[in-house]
Amino acid sequence: MVGAGPAGASAAYWLAREGHRVTIVERWTFPRDKTCGDALTPRAVLQLQDMGLQALVSELHHTEGVIVHGPTVTRRVPWPQHPTFPTFGAVARRCDLDGIVADRARQAGATLLCGHEAVQPIIERGFVRGAVVQPAKGDPFELRSTYVVVADGANSRFGRALGTF
Repeated sequence: MVGAGPAGASAAYWLAREGHRVTIVERWTFPRDKTCGDALTPRAVLQLQDMGLQALVSELHHTEGVIVHGPTVTRRVPWPQHPTFPTFGAVARRCDLDGIVADRARQAGATLLCGHEAVQPIIERGFVRGAVVQPAKGDPFELRSTYVVVADGANSRFGRALGTF
């Protein structure tokens, strides 16, 4: 797993919970902040609840929708009604949320390597089979895996090394 943000850490949680050996490689250490990403949709709220984080969800500021600002108009858009998702979204500071979800993955059995950067994919016969990992201190090492989930965000260096954009 490359990236321990909410997407990577929640994927790691579900995989570890099902008995898979999971290692998360995260470039930063917690707590860390991100300039955007504090808004949680009802779908994200349900994901947190399903991960056993109901207490966290109950403490968050709940939202009824979003307000969209354009050059000439501002619209209030309520969350759509859905038979499965909650009727509310929430706001969670990323400097808090990221560490909480990553810790939940660790509790499920995932190994978390903070301060380690996946700097290069290991590709064999056209398949990604791991990553060269650079710790904050020390020499790089190879971390091999049957599957690699790339969840290091929109500016993914690792993903770009694989040809994505």
